[in-house]
Amino acid sequence: MTAKTPFEIRADLIKLAQEHLEKQYAANIRFTTEAYAKLVEAGKDTTKLMEMPKYFSVQDILDQAQEFYSFVSKK
Repeated sequence: MTAKTPFEIRADLIKLAQEHLEKQYAANIRFTTEAYAKLVEAGKDTTKLMEMPKYFSVQDILDQAQEFYSFVSKK
């Protein structure tokens, strides 16, 4: 087995961060959608609901990857 290069490690961390944020976004959308549906079903006022979650940015991915890397690099 060959050791990964620093470039490969960074690429893996970025991919992991993106996957993590995608799953988090999907969960937030699902939660918001279900909450809205329950309010409508109960006949509640839905005019002042929270906004839909915003999709993450490239900077969010890099920040998450940096957080993962800082965890891995601690001794």
